[in-house]
Amino acid sequence: MYALKPVFDLDAKVDVPTCMYSLPVIQSSTPIEGIVMAKTTCPVSVEALEARQDAILARLGQLKDQVAAYKQSLGLPDTGPAPTANVTKTADIVIRCSPSFPSFSLKGIYSLLTGSGLSVHTSCHTHCTVSSLPPNVQSFLPVTEVPRSTAQVRMTLIWMDVGKDCELMVSPLAQTVIKGEANILRYFSRLFPTIFPYESLPNVMAVDNMMDNVSTLLWAAPRERQPIMRSLAVNLAKSTFLAGGSISVADLALYSAIRQLGLDKDLQPELMKWYLTMAKQLEGKSSRNRNRNSSMRKSMSSSSPNKKADIRKTSEKEKSPKKEVVSAKKGKSPTKEVKIEKNPPKKSGKENSPPTENANSGNLMGKDQLFEYFTKNGIKYNNVNHPEVFTVEAMMPYLKNVQGAICKNLFLKDKKKNLYLLAAVHDKEVKLNDVAKKVGAKELRFGDESVMLELLGVSQGCVTAYALANDRNKSVKFIVDSALLDGSFSSVNFHPMVNTATTQISSEDFQKFLSLTGHTVLKF
Repeated sequence: MYALKPVFDLDAKVDVPTCMYSLPVIQSSTPIEGIVMAKTTCPVSVEALEARQDAILARLGQLKDQVAAYKQSLGLPDTGPAPTANVTKTADIVIRCSPSFPSFSLKGIYSLLTGSGLSVHTSCHTHCTVSSLPPNVQSFLPVTEVPRSTAQVRMTLIWMDVGKDCELMVSPLAQTVIKGEANILRYFSRLFPTIFPYESLPNVMAVDNMMDNVSTLLWAAPRERQPIMRSLAVNLAKSTFLAGGSISVADLALYSAIRQLGLDKDLQPELMKWYLTMAKQLEGKSSRNRNRNSSMRKSMSSSSPNKKADIRKTSEKEKSPKKEVVSAKKGKSPTKEVKIEKNPPKKSGKENSPPTENANSGNLMGKDQLFEYFTKNGIKYNNVNHPEVFTVEAMMPYLKNVQGAICKNLFLKDKKKNLYLLAAVHDKEVKLNDVAKKVGAKELRFGDESVMLELLGVSQGCVTAYALANDRNKSVKFIVDSALLDGSFSSVNFHPMVNTATTQISSEDFQKFLSLTGHTVLKF
């Protein structure tokens, strides 16, 4: 090719204004014959540049070491991608949560972690500022069977009054926290991206929007909740879960919000189907653990050679008819036995004891105390024990042989801070605006669980008309479906202060019960 000789000197010095940083010319060109060029290079400048490069590389090495040390403090691997189910061990995950707003997604986190083959150690503690725990959180996480020293994941839950937003302690020394259940789930998704898919999802922006909507749902007024719920349920007509065919952090966040707010009784069909699927997958294992001790007691009592003698001794101390056991029909009833009790004898145990959180409000009734109250006032009852349930739909399979009206209950308040307890037949549509007009209330909305615990002695999932017996000061007005009092049903069925049983009394005795409590009765 034709060679074009350079027309400028590459080693020429260019003067620049003194206000700019002046860098010495360190480049040098290979001499070309016939062209006058500088004969020497600038070795001092080259050495300075090499020293500067070495300093930069050394600084980068220090930063790499600091990142590796930080990852090691979090229990993350030194190299490779973010930790997956093959993680060896994580640092302690400490979560502070209010008993009034339990983070139900923790149950899902535990279930998914153990389902992925990880060994998980759990521990629960109560802060000194919390005097007592509601019944629904006393056995919140499954009892751990893995030693802390060998567990791959160690979760510590501290019950503490921190409001609606739970907190995750990232650095105990620096007291750094992540606030809000949605943000905590995002943190778990980064620790275990294959177990809790989030940023790897193709529709990550949509999932992120769902997480924000769930956070809004927790703080929204009752009238604003249904529109938010409808927006979240858009994809459920096409997929099993919110973000596709598998559980994501958005599903965990929404499930927890529904449980906290007690919205499981008023879900639209798509959401109800999704909710029941979530409950089955996330809480099936913990429910079995909760029922393990009771199953052991049942088997021990049935195998006792002196069972008849024990029954005779019990009947001498506490006069009460024997229990009748109804076997479930194959394929049509739950696999567990359903016990029907007629005025059963008093039992010991946490399930039947009055809620300890109401100690400041006097001795409030629990399950056993309610039955004693019925017996004392000549009210006959039949009781059916069943597994813990949180929705009417989940309870119905255990009550196939039960007669009368099976009832649902809501704890409400109005704009003037008046309190109401509403009871209706389980399949009756209840529109709060219509009910408010009929009973003369001003904008009915859901009441606070803490107030319900204090006055009625029951928590979410256990709301019952029988709890009126605990409201001795008549602070709550009773709104009742007129069908429960006009003779349409021969009997009524409510929870006996706990959601592990359903108790039936006649309609006449129900009216007698309302007369005994002396509450204002408003029909709709």
